[in-house]
Amino acid sequence: MDLPSDLRAVSAVGLISMNIRHLTLSCVALFSGFCQQLAAAAPAASTKPGYDVVLDVSFNEAGVAEDAKIFSSDDFSGEMLLNQIAMQKAAELKLPPKLKDGKPVKFTARVPYHFPIEGDEGPEANNAPKPALNSEAGTPLRPQFPENLLAKHQNGGAILELMIGSFGNVESVKVLRASHQEYADSAVAAVKTWIFVPAKKDGVNVESRWRIAIGFSADGGNVDLQWRIAPRPSLGGYTVVHPNLPAAGTPGFALPTQAPAK
Repeated sequence: MDLPSDLRAVSAVGLISMNIRHLTLSCVALFSGFCQQLAAAAPAASTKPGYDVVLDVSFNEAGVAEDAKIFSSDDFSGEMLLNQIAMQKAAELKLPPKLKDGKPVKFTARVPYHFPIEGDEGPEANNAPKPALNSEAGTPLRPQFPENLLAKHQNGGAILELMIGSFGNVESVKVLRASHQEYADSAVAAVKTWIFVPAKKDGVNVESRWRIAIGFSADGGNVDLQWRIAPRPSLGGYTVVHPNLPAAGTPGFALPTQAPAK
């Protein structure tokens, strides 16, 4: 179901959507700001917390990557941002040529990328019944941009854990980590007011525990990956861009939204 016009989405199943001047994710920041993180990518079989993307990469006779396809992926974001990052890195790969009967030939190699996310509980954690923002409860309150951090052009964000009650109210909010206390305070103040369609189990409304990522862009882009991707169980996240600034990149993922059943 479409999100309210004042919101814009981030998550595996869809996210909050807000006016592009108010709420967005920037792919540009992902591609420009995380080279070091990507260079340290570990095998997808890693038991470390985080998300895994595995590619089948095609190489030419010189060992230069020509094409890549997703073999498997944990990426649940609406725009598949982690997949895009992995594809970007794969395009830069070069391996020693493969020989057949003494002659170089084209070949395919399986390449894993691991994106470490602190506190991630793995894919199974996201299989639990999910709540969704109640689209009939009005436009969710947008986190306010701390003016002191805007003046300093300091981007950042917060990772929150929500306990969502069986009536759809946010019973509690815990800050798992944050770049700045001001961003944590702003995110918590807004999220406490949100109303959800509660998760259901066997047709009965149940309490549920979920994480979200809320990023703040003081310059229109360059919000670190750690403030874009929440550890599972994750509903997703979004980035607040100050309304006086242009939104960089293309909107990405957001929290799932639906109307309550009639």
